[in-house]
Amino acid sequence: MFTVLSDAAVKALFDAFTPEDVSYMSAVLREAFRAYSRDNEAEHQPHRAAVTRPNGQTSLFMPATTPNGLSVKIVGVPPPRPADAGASGPPSALRCVLTICDAEGRGVGVINAEAFTAFRTSLGSILLYQRRRRTARIVAFGAGKQALWHLRLALLLRGGDIESVTVVNRSKRRAEEMITQLQGMGGGSQDADHVHFTVIEADPEATAETPGLKDAVVGADVIFCTTPSKVELFPAEWLTSEEGRAKKRYIAAIGSYKLDMKEIPPAFLRAMTETDLGGLLVVDSREACYLEAGEIVEAEVPAERIMEIGQIVHAQKAGDQRAMETLSQKLEDGLVVYKSVGVGIMDLALGKALLELAGKHDVGVQVPDF
Repeated sequence: MFTVLSDAAVKALFDAFTPEDVSYMSAVLREAFRAYSRDNEAEHQPHRAAVTRPNGQTSLFMPATTPNGLSVKIVGVPPPRPADAGASGPPSALRCVLTICDAEGRGVGVINAEAFTAFRTSLGSILLYQRRRRTARIVAFGAGKQALWHLRLALLLRGGDIESVTVVNRSKRRAEEMITQLQGMGGGSQDADHVHFTVIEADPEATAETPGLKDAVVGADVIFCTTPSKVELFPAEWLTSEEGRAKKRYIAAIGSYKLDMKEIPPAFLRAMTETDLGGLLVVDSREACYLEAGEIVEAEVPAERIMEIGQIVHAQKAGDQRAMETLSQKLEDGLVVYKSVGVGIMDLALGKALLELAGKHDVGVQVPDF
């Protein structure tokens, strides 16, 4: 049976998500990352292709294969907004379609992947976030779907441990609309009603001068970076100073996906690898980040200082107790930076899982004899 999941169907499934559903999808994604890093699956994953038209419209083609299936996701990235368009309106949306087949190439389903892509990318960040001991103060850069899903999953899983969320965005109105949408989403995060939300309106070109931003960043336990920025979102000195070093935080950066983009200051990444600042730098794919993550390439981070998240999952399963105690301590209380540019195996694994959930809940359109 071939299943079609429209945008409405995908959102219906996500709106009903419980912590148990997130736990199931997390397990699926962890295994996909483990296979990618440890079962030689990386060798069978073609790198995505990108085509940019003269008007700035970009199309991404993201194939993936596993022993049990194959997929391709097509993503339409809108051209940059004109300078005179203003920042108050909603950001231009990505358009995505994911096609999934079985191992022999027979069609299994097609998914409108707009909300799905935001969920799958955010879930990658949340795999490490779930291990953090302190998550009282969260700062999120951006107010699009990625920011929404990072915050929704954080509130769903750790709402009782979160005291405040600060959203940093060039448009205050857009950030407030995202917070309203977040507060209206279902899914069992009622214990997050006490969370205090704040918006900081910031010009990406002048964040160092933005009132209140430095205090928010330096005081954060968790920082989610979800913007396709071409300038670093905050100065490295804020986190490398004596005051900045005093707190060990978790930083997830998923917005940059081209070499001319960067969210995290490259100087901060260099400090992690070249000074006693230390910390763990974790990525979804080392190869993909060297091809597409502007901040990692500019920082010239050596390969031996980068861990793939699949290596961490494998270490947990391998059962080396002494090694895991040391690693767990760093993941729970140390400085951890997670950088993701997205890999196709994430779409394939989670897409198949979502089709299974759709069948279980009788969601979507079934097409016999496709």
